[in-house]
Amino acid sequence: FYCVSRVKELAPKVTISVSWTKPSPGWHKLNTDGASLGNPGKAGSGGLIRNCQGNWIKGFSRSIGVTTSVMAELWALRDGLYLAFQLGINLLEIELDAKVIVEMINSTDCSNRKHSPLLHDSRSLLVRFTQARVVHVFREANKCTDFLARRGYSMREDFVIFDAPPSANLVKMLA
Repeated sequence: FYCVSRVKELAPKVTISVSWTKPSPGWHKLNTDGASLGNPGKAGSGGLIRNCQGNWIKGFSRSIGVTTSVMAELWALRDGLYLAFQLGINLLEIELDAKVIVEMINSTDCSNRKHSPLLHDSRSLLVRFTQARVVHVFREANKCTDFLARRGYSMREDFVIFDAPPSANLVKMLA
């Protein structure tokens, strides 16, 4: 068998270091995430705004009810953009770990009626910033917002804004 078949060569493994990085001087960074227990299922969203030194500015969690993970991600993005706009932020980098949402926001169409109101709101908010860019990050670089999104689906309140990290677990993730 060895003589008549090729030996499969294994591709070399590449290690990629993944972590949250500070935005450029003068910029703020918004990280958002959505979470659902099932798809659809009980859902929540969350986000976090930090300045160019990496300091916490504001965070939030939202309880959404029963919906899909895509809708939870869109709620998180819309809420985060609205909060950043209310804070008077002009230069904003937005990071999400949902590649489909990054593609939807950077595209010009919306083929799904269910998504269109939140997508339209997000696009309308984006143009209000002097500069804004939406990029995809790996889940490992978005752990804090995952915590806030999961907190959202277990909250009794509809929407909570945090002036400081809401728990010791989140403070450890920020370090």
